[in-house]
Amino acid sequence: MKHFIYLWFVAAFLISACGGETQDLGSIEGMNAALRENPSDTAALFARAKHFMKSGKADSALIDMKDVIKMDSSRANYFTTLADIYLVKNQTRYTRQALERAVKLDPKNKDAHMKLAELYLFVKMTQPALNEINEVLKIDERNAKAYFLKGMVYKEAGDTALAFSSFMTATERDPNYATAYEQIGLFYAIRHDKRAIDFYQNALRADPKNSLLRYNIGYFYQEHGELEKAMDSYDELLKIDPSFANAYYNKGFILLEYLEKPTDALPHFLEAARQNPRYAEAVYMVGLCNERMGNKEQAIIEYKASLKINPRLALSKDALSRLGAAQ
Repeated sequence: MKHFIYLWFVAAFLISACGGETQDLGSIEGMNAALRENPSDTAALFARAKHFMKSGKADSALIDMKDVIKMDSSRANYFTTLADIYLVKNQTRYTRQALERAVKLDPKNKDAHMKLAELYLFVKMTQPALNEINEVLKIDERNAKAYFLKGMVYKEAGDTALAFSSFMTATERDPNYATAYEQIGLFYAIRHDKRAIDFYQNALRADPKNSLLRYNIGYFYQEHGELEKAMDSYDELLKIDPSFANAYYNKGFILLEYLEKPTDALPHFLEAARQNPRYAEAVYMVGLCNERMGNKEQAIIEYKASLKINPRLALSKDALSRLGAAQ
């Protein structure tokens, strides 16, 4: 079992106004109407591209943005939007080219520098990422996200001391920076330091519906023998996200392996497997519960079922051998 670490990027939706007669660019109908009147209306095209991006239609967004840039290639924000589209399409080379063009047009464009840093981090080019972050900090020395990204770069490079320092600075710049608190919590959790909980709780105060944070809290308690607190944390998580399969699995694991209650554990593993039908380990644990309850034949069925999901699952292979059953 591992702590979940997560990093996300969300592009904002832009609604622009065009000149002349006022058009409603806040709806796709208004955008289309404006373009029927004037196919060269860059404001309407740009707004529609943003709309398509928000709607998950990256190909349509790309067509509109290419038309926008054919008519006006002087605006940096056009190229940052184009970069967003290419990134969604997993065309990182074109993403980089678009962002470099944005920076060339506007050297102080924090958004473009930040996105370049994220892109470099994504492809594990730590020094170029650091260079871009430093450009942001030259423009805005109190930028919390820049310090957070710097922490992620240092973490990727294996420099935990500088990573920790950068995450701390991010929380000083923005006391509500949930993901920075989470990273500090992970830092302490790896070292089995109970201060991890304090930082996870800080993150939860900033982001109370974050189920991954609640999982990390529960898992920390579980690893350190505070089983009641672990179960409570998983219960709180499942109130927020009833589909979180790993929480059911961990509740079952505590009941089976720590408290030796296979009958109580079984429903949790069954629910984990129901929520995630590809969860071979959960199906194996259903088998193990049955085995410990004396239901040998059902245990064999479950072990074989887990191998259909993951034919290399050693636990199930060993269990079948232990029970004298063919694989």
